[in-house]
Amino acid sequence: MIFPLINIALNSLIQLRMFLIKHVSWSSLIKKTRNPQQAQNELLKQILSKNKDTVFGKEHGFEKIRSYEEFCSAIPIQSYEDLRGYIEKQEKEKKLYLTAEQPIMYAQTSGTTGKPKFISISKSSISQYRKSQQVFAYAVYASISGVYNGKVLGVRSPAVEGYLDTGTPYGSMSGLIYKSMPGLVRSRFVVPTEIFEIEDYELKYYLITAFSLMEDNITLMATANPSTILKLGDIIGKQADGLIHNIRTGTFTNLEKLGADQKKSIVQSFKKNTKRASELENILSEKGNLTFADIWPNLKAVCTWTGGSCSVLIPSLQKQLLPSTNIVEMGYLSSEFRGSITVDVLNNRGIPTLEENFFEFVKKEEWENETPTFLTLEQIEGGKQYYIFATTQNGLYRYCINDIIEVNGKYNKTPTIRFIQKGKGVTNIIGEKLYENQLIQAMKAIKQEYGLDISFFIMLADQEYLQYYLYLEHEPMEELGLLGSLEEKLSDLNIEYENKRKSGRLQPLNLRFLKFGTGEAYKKHCIENGQREGQFKVAHLQYKKDCIFDFHQYIYTE
Repeated sequence: MIFPLINIALNSLIQLRMFLIKHVSWSSLIKKTRNPQQAQNELLKQILSKNKDTVFGKEHGFEKIRSYEEFCSAIPIQSYEDLRGYIEKQEKEKKLYLTAEQPIMYAQTSGTTGKPKFISISKSSISQYRKSQQVFAYAVYASISGVYNGKVLGVRSPAVEGYLDTGTPYGSMSGLIYKSMPGLVRSRFVVPTEIFEIEDYELKYYLITAFSLMEDNITLMATANPSTILKLGDIIGKQADGLIHNIRTGTFTNLEKLGADQKKSIVQSFKKNTKRASELENILSEKGNLTFADIWPNLKAVCTWTGGSCSVLIPSLQKQLLPSTNIVEMGYLSSEFRGSITVDVLNNRGIPTLEENFFEFVKKEEWENETPTFLTLEQIEGGKQYYIFATTQNGLYRYCINDIIEVNGKYNKTPTIRFIQKGKGVTNIIGEKLYENQLIQAMKAIKQEYGLDISFFIMLADQEYLQYYLYLEHEPMEELGLLGSLEEKLSDLNIEYENKRKSGRLQPLNLRFLKFGTGEAYKKHCIENGQREGQFKVAHLQYKKDCIFDFHQYIYTE
């Protein structure tokens, strides 16, 4: 009787917490969506005023800036390498080079030069990020009945992954997101935090799967990348018997790689549950496999990335879920800044974080043709794609993140945006300028046309042979016009591709079939070579020369 009473009490506390968020953070943001540019202008003034006495602020005359036009004239577009020196000096000397507030940690992400980027995080930026996360949590709560009534399966990267020579920690934004969730929501998470610190990739995911499978009343899943969720499904499919045995006995036999403290914490947290083990055995016996729909029938929502390259994985995820389970866009997120908050949950529309960052935009074609006209939030138009630039409260000024967004609607008078792709998701062998998003659109259509279940694919541009190689994780099959159809779809999406193919200057597409498990092997390889797990996204379109993974060992042979 005690557990139902605790659950009722927690639900009441969550309801009260969401009521407070609604009447403070939510209402304030929604009010600003009715006049977004005013909110943006006020934020820009605050950022400039607060940081006017920094070295960067003095060099660029922050104190004299009175308008957006003066702001543009005073500060050129910045890359991370333009700012790296200021960031490093502020950290080493503890003087105000870039921001008036000293960072208390850094978000680490990969850099274009091979050196990692360290993005400053201050107490103020954590506070603002927490507010944005609370608004998102409320939007989900208000739109999906009962979404927080059960347990939450959240998967993240470690909040702290290491320390600089100065002793300041660095880590991941997904870890920070987890910490920014309302405490009452975090109390519902099923995976102990110690598991996320495990370095052994396979062991960590096995344990995450075991702890998750132990719970029968998961109502919310939350993780940035849908590939993480599909990974759990794959482990369940391949190791169901072993997982059920773990649940029945409350023991593991593969913890020898863990430290004593880690092992102790996991052993103490994982208690045997013979009833749950029997339930899973019955489902497995009756249906032959365990899907998310069967093992978590109360699952209300999955919060994850749905745009860009992640959109390819959504159909595979939907097959595991009940039709009533909502897949919610987590928002446009990066290590540098949070770009949007999904406020219209049922339609997956997100507004820019107009209280947190000052945004500028340039039409995609103008930026790529080096004829940019910079636009503010009130000037961007629906249905058009833009490069996005941000001035943040953590020391990024007119920062070029090389991301392309699309305006996909309006919320009150504020444009809603969605991430399309990195600007560098482009290959150009002979003038065709093929975009990753075009390939993703074409592959979606091919999968639907041929009824294919493909969770992993990648296309490599071979500049030496003037040819693209498409690798599909799928058993060998008769092509039946598949290649011709794909070429046609790419040509419809890209007139230059069509012209180069018709002229014969671009050679025909080459198709290779990969053995099952290749996508997971590729992901593991990338993580082992420096990519962060929580940020991992498949770059579906790459140059062959830039891809160091050997796909040939995974190709089906005749």
